[in-house]
Amino acid sequence: MGMKKYTIIISILCVIFSPLMCVCISAESDLFGLTERRDQILHSSAQVEMFDEKIDHNVVEASQNSYADLDDENIEFHYKDKIFQYRLADNIKTSKKFDIDFAINRYGRFDSAETRRRLLAHMLDIGIDESVAINYLFPNLDTLVTKIKNTIERAPLDAKQTINTNTEKVFFITPEQVGIRLDETALYHEIATTYLNSDMLLIDLPTQELIPNIRAQDYQKRAYLRADFSTDISRSNADRKHNVKTALASLNRLEIAPNETFSFNKITGRRTKANGYREAKIIINNEYVNGVGGGVCQVSTTLYNSALLAGLEILEANKHSKQVGYVKYGFDAMVNFGSSDLRFRNNTGEKITIITNYSSSKARIRIFGASLADTEYKTENEIISITAPKDEIEYDTQGKYLDKVEYDDEYFYLRQPSRGMEVKSYRLKYQSGKLVARELLRFDKFKVQNGVRVYGTKKRTVEEDCAPMPYGISLSGNIF
Repeated sequence: MGMKKYTIIISILCVIFSPLMCVCISAESDLFGLTERRDQILHSSAQVEMFDEKIDHNVVEASQNSYADLDDENIEFHYKDKIFQYRLADNIKTSKKFDIDFAINRYGRFDSAETRRRLLAHMLDIGIDESVAINYLFPNLDTLVTKIKNTIERAPLDAKQTINTNTEKVFFITPEQVGIRLDETALYHEIATTYLNSDMLLIDLPTQELIPNIRAQDYQKRAYLRADFSTDISRSNADRKHNVKTALASLNRLEIAPNETFSFNKITGRRTKANGYREAKIIINNEYVNGVGGGVCQVSTTLYNSALLAGLEILEANKHSKQVGYVKYGFDAMVNFGSSDLRFRNNTGEKITIITNYSSSKARIRIFGASLADTEYKTENEIISITAPKDEIEYDTQGKYLDKVEYDDEYFYLRQPSRGMEVKSYRLKYQSGKLVARELLRFDKFKVQNGVRVYGTKKRTVEEDCAPMPYGISLSGNIF
């Protein structure tokens, strides 16, 4: 029957309608192995030899006819809209060794329903497992149970999440599927209990739910938009835009676990040509110069502002040596591998996900995680002072800058002027629309830098300067 082997010692009470006969069966096989091991049934009893002599064709035929009395010994199993049926009489007739079945019948196995109930009660009293006892009384039932399991059982399926960063709705969640398992222990207990107390064997199949490891709510609880911040890159050249796009791609779909610290430099790596970056303008010592990775600071700045709005704990964010024009003063985040980083900690209690988007005009970073509910974060700056720069005038008397300037009425900035400034930046926390906290983030001080304006030295003549003027307009612009 496919069940595990047992070493079973069964004492079967004397059959009510027979002379006193006590039997002991010891077998290194399953209980149903009795049908395969005839010589081991009551192997030491001379009474078996006498009983076997009485088993002839007529007796067997008579016994087969007696099974008709067990037609009502059926079991009907119900699970939702499914019905499974077991007929005892059909399964008795499939026995491989009918004479052994008949011999066991002498001890109540296939006797009347009342006798079978007494036998079941006795088997349970002496400690036989309910599943063993029921399968003994109902041959081949375990085969039907296997069929039932194959029909109704299903494995649990975890919820799944897919991400589409090109739509406003980013996360698409497929719900989990709860698994179903037949509770065999409860099933056999229900059969035994019902059979001992009722003539009707109608069994509702007991099942257990198998809960998936990942549920839809596990994804949903961290799929709320916490922050959305963008900066303008429309005036950037192609190489700078390429660097912005490259840095954004390294951040996209990044997940940060609760209490984990994020490092911009660690995630984006060194800004080198080998890592896909190009030369573009960068700021060094208050000057714009060409350098590999120009534009990456705009990505770190965009992320910094998104992290502020998401309520994340800022651990490091540094200013540039001069103000930048793509974010309000006090909210830039300069990065340089090995010396300046953007770092923050996920203090939300749930995993957060960074989603980035690039277009030819905009760098956008969104942060998703646990819902902020009625909490909202905003930022503001406070300009403490501004110092206007002055221009220092120089003339290119040595012709060093002829590629840039030649005439005395044109100039270029050898050094760009930059205002001096003192600015404080704050993060404001609101709950239910009410301001509850104002956090000072930084107090940035920018030194004033005077510009250096270089003029050419060559005098421009009228012929060199312009074409003939239209009639009626003087060089001064007066109409005459």
